[in-house]
Amino acid sequence: MLTQRGWAAILILNVAFIISRTSLCGIGRTKHSYIDKDYPVKLPIHLEQVQATFDCSVRYALNSSIAGEIWKKSTDTRNGGFVRLGPDRRVFAVSMFHELHCMSALSAALNETISSQTPAMDGHIGHCLNYLRMFIQCSADATEEPVVKVSTLKSQGCAPSFIRRCSNWNTLYDFLSSNYLAFHEHKAANGSWNA
Repeated sequence: MLTQRGWAAILILNVAFIISRTSLCGIGRTKHSYIDKDYPVKLPIHLEQVQATFDCSVRYALNSSIAGEIWKKSTDTRNGGFVRLGPDRRVFAVSMFHELHCMSALSAALNETISSQTPAMDGHIGHCLNYLRMFIQCSADATEEPVVKVSTLKSQGCAPSFIRRCSNWNTLYDFLSSNYLAFHEHKAANGSWNA
């Protein structure tokens, strides 16, 4: 039978083993080098949940003179939807802005005539469709939505609005803005990106 000291020694060995395993596999690590695949999956921010009304917005209508400008404004950040992170200020695209960029490209493509589309545009649109498909599947949103009859859409031109819980996207806009300013302050102070 083990004494109290024996149990304490076993406990200490178990704790030491767990700590060594944790540090070897990187679990619990908060610092990243931002080299190759050593970077966090998400930005270091917390997105609060907010209520948003999903409705038909005439601002995003097809064949509208204002829609193109509205789409451009949705991705119009000073840094183009990119952030610079880590000691070498590595560039990362932020998923929400990539998605909005793709939606903007799809809207533009739908408003173009077939004869004015180019093979490069087809490649970009193909990428965007695939990217949005993967994002939608990855999110696997199981929220229930009311079903709207096609006849209602034809007669009213819009589905009835409903409320959803969403991440506060304004937090992302704010984070990108402060990241942009910090990067340019660093660049001005050091004369280069990486100093």
